[in-house]
Amino acid sequence: MKHIHRFFVSTRLSTGDSACLDEDDSFHASRVLRLKEGDAIELADAGGHIYTASVTNVDRRVEVRTGGELETTAATVALTVAQSIPGGSKMDLIVEKLSELGVDRLVPLFTQNSVAAQGSLSDRKVDRWRRVARAAAAQARRTGIMRVDRPRNLGSWLDEADGGLIALVTETEGTPLAGAFQGMDGRLSLVIGPEAGFTPAELELLEGAGAVFAVLGPLVLRTETAALVAVSVIMHRAGIIG
Repeated sequence: MKHIHRFFVSTRLSTGDSACLDEDDSFHASRVLRLKEGDAIELADAGGHIYTASVTNVDRRVEVRTGGELETTAATVALTVAQSIPGGSKMDLIVEKLSELGVDRLVPLFTQNSVAAQGSLSDRKVDRWRRVARAAAAQARRTGIMRVDRPRNLGSWLDEADGGLIALVTETEGTPLAGAFQGMDGRLSLVIGPEAGFTPAELELLEGAGAVFAVLGPLVLRTETAALVAVSVIMHRAGIIG
């Protein structure tokens, strides 16, 4: 059976609507996938609804028309991951895989031991992360795109964090992650520190914000590995994967 590609639009749709893919998606559809008039795709709208659609015109912007709405399953958890920014290209990997795994929102964090210094990241880097998240969401056939925030420091983000709060730690004792979020319903936030760990002052901030300290076990994982493992555990327990 031919693979049906999924694309996203920033507006709400209904059956029979016409829409244009954005420039990046239009380029991918026409030049990479070689889609042509009459080809079938799927279209995810701003409300998380998925429609069958067909290509009606291939030009600089690809035009499509929606068909029927497809049935979707609502997520049982909205997960925010606040991730201390690692060095090199590791954040690209984290963005891609967390988007594939169904994370709702990613907050890149400056922490005391972050490799990236506050103010050192350009807007182009954040825009790149957002493009990576969008492509990964399409690959995973998600109903929406993971939101990628602009980087901020831990304290300012904790001031607005809502829902259950879990901090993945290696510096102190904690509850095994699989049991740490039991009883937390709906919205969860997971904080992942740098490989050098949180400072004592940051641990105090987290504790003061009501965070449950959690651990993954005796293995010492790199920050990007810890992010993927921790999110996989949460999504498995929530019934989203596995």
